[in-house]
Amino acid sequence: MNRNDPCPCGSGKRYKHCHGSVEPAAPRALHLEALAAHRSGSLAKFLAPQADARQEALVAGYLAGTRARQGSPVIAARVSVVLPVRNGASGVARAIASVAAQTYADIELVVVDDGSTDGTPAEVDRCLSALEFPAKLVRREQQGVARAANEGALQAQGRYLAFLDADDWYAPERIECMVAEIARAQPLWGFSQVGHENDTGDHGSSPPGVSSSLERDFMGTEPASFTLLDHDVMRSSGNLFVERELFLELGGYRDDARDGAQHRGWEFGMRASDVVEPVPVARQLYFLDGKRRDPDAASVAAEVAEQGAAERLAQALTGDAAVRNEFSPRYVGNRELLLRAELRTGRGDRVPVPMLRSVAAAWRGRALAPTASGHSAATPERVGKTALVVLGFYRSGTSALSRVLNLCGAVLPERVVAARLGINPKGFWESEAVRHLDARLLLHLGGDWKRVDFDIPHEGPLVDEFLADSRELLASEYGDAPLILIKDPRICILAPLWHRTLQESGYRPVYVVPVRNPLEAARSLDAQGDLPVADGMALWLAYMQRIETFVDAGDVDAVHVRYTELLDDWRSVVERIARHLGVPLATEPRAEEVDRFLEAGLRNQRATDADLEPNLGGAAGEALGAQYRRLLERCERDAAYTDAGGRPRV
Repeated sequence: MNRNDPCPCGSGKRYKHCHGSVEPAAPRALHLEALAAHRSGSLAKFLAPQADARQEALVAGYLAGTRARQGSPVIAARVSVVLPVRNGASGVARAIASVAAQTYADIELVVVDDGSTDGTPAEVDRCLSALEFPAKLVRREQQGVARAANEGALQAQGRYLAFLDADDWYAPERIECMVAEIARAQPLWGFSQVGHENDTGDHGSSPPGVSSSLERDFMGTEPASFTLLDHDVMRSSGNLFVERELFLELGGYRDDARDGAQHRGWEFGMRASDVVEPVPVARQLYFLDGKRRDPDAASVAAEVAEQGAAERLAQALTGDAAVRNEFSPRYVGNRELLLRAELRTGRGDRVPVPMLRSVAAAWRGRALAPTASGHSAATPERVGKTALVVLGFYRSGTSALSRVLNLCGAVLPERVVAARLGINPKGFWESEAVRHLDARLLLHLGGDWKRVDFDIPHEGPLVDEFLADSRELLASEYGDAPLILIKDPRICILAPLWHRTLQESGYRPVYVVPVRNPLEAARSLDAQGDLPVADGMALWLAYMQRIETFVDAGDVDAVHVRYTELLDDWRSVVERIARHLGVPLATEPRAEEVDRFLEAGLRNQRATDADLEPNLGGAAGEALGAQYRRLLERCERDAAYTDAGGRPRV
């Protein structure tokens, strides 16, 4: 095989950049079979039960730890700002001025000059002379910025260290915010979101320290240490806030950081996360000079980082180093979770070959093993079954509503989508199998969850395959449960097909439509980094129009409820759903559990109907406003129904 040929594994890379760099011979048949199964999603689903169980435990533990940290007293100790500099006369004054502007009073500044040959020492002396808090300049021969930063840490007197690169600067409330989040009795460390200087010289498009939304690559939906494994979320070695003793215990920055000097903070973060889980602060508190956005430099840095990605992953999956932090991807108990995450995101070519073969062998063995005869299309269906379908847009309270209905008596399968930090830490409460089936159909139709501008076919091979698969799914996931719960926002688009398959499977399908202010839903998507607010509102309109068309098509039992009503008085909402749709839901047996679940934090975005008005300009805005008003009218209309027959109050 020519090393420039495409790799036989199907990764799309040249052989020399893929398996040609890993093993001398072409991939074995089992490895190719593993990659084929990986691309179809089979391997990720095979790992799902074990990985989901660990993820649920991890999320619960992480949230418990976060609550404990936030509930412990803040230690208002001195913070030492360490500023290493070499030949930075042109920018160091701005960095020092940002330290002088801090709203936190108990600070000191340690500037370490690493053998500058320009006017840096004189400029630093001038700046320090005007400061009203302790500050000093340490001069030394050039030994590198990492060693200069470490020297500053040794010279510092504060309990906490806040680093700052000479070209960068702080938001005024940087240290105050970092202390509020991180300064606790136990040793901790963390970092903030990073901003950039824009073309006008301001601190970004938002006011300093204010972030309208998370950057897409700031934090993922796993613990922060998982995100660090994948990419340099810190973005700068100066973005580190850490207890001084912890920094020194871990050996500080290393000169020979494998991924290059620009990633020394990342390298330290990886080592630190093996010991203590970092605290990410989701505010733009650290700002980079505009030159750091040089496209050529960014491209080189990205290439260097990518070269080490497979090595870092392999070490996390196979390493035997002792890792104290149970939330770290390198903690041995998290390996299946990490492996499933790689397979889900289509990066199976980064998984060590022996591990991929091992998983494939186990998967193939299970696939070939004899299984008990399951539900057949020819088997008579049990009569009297009801399927309660939550039909709502993303971030509209569908997860909260689903869990409440589940606790009140509607059955969910054992395998539900695991909770995710940053999105739904209390769970999605939807079937893994339903989600995968819906996503696969949208993919075959040329779309995905945020691209739904196409018609759903009513017949044809693709529809026949979906109907057969969904009937099999209902039998295997729900069995003969008399009242089942189905939820996946994609069903808003696929509702006609699901309605048909539910009826053919012997269910009476009924629907609950949660209605949330579209501005709140769009802001929530924006905060996750999924879509800008305007695009989120346009997508909301597309989904809700599909729901309205489906409900108005006839022979559809549906009730509309406001998300705010669920949070304010869930008992009345559940009783209304039960009466309107004629389903057996009981509010009291697990009422305490529902009360604990529906905490105020479930509604992070708040907007009034008046707040929505400025967003309703133009034809698209008018259509959205009209759609929202019709939905609110349906909520009011459906609230008037009180008996099982759906008859209005007399």
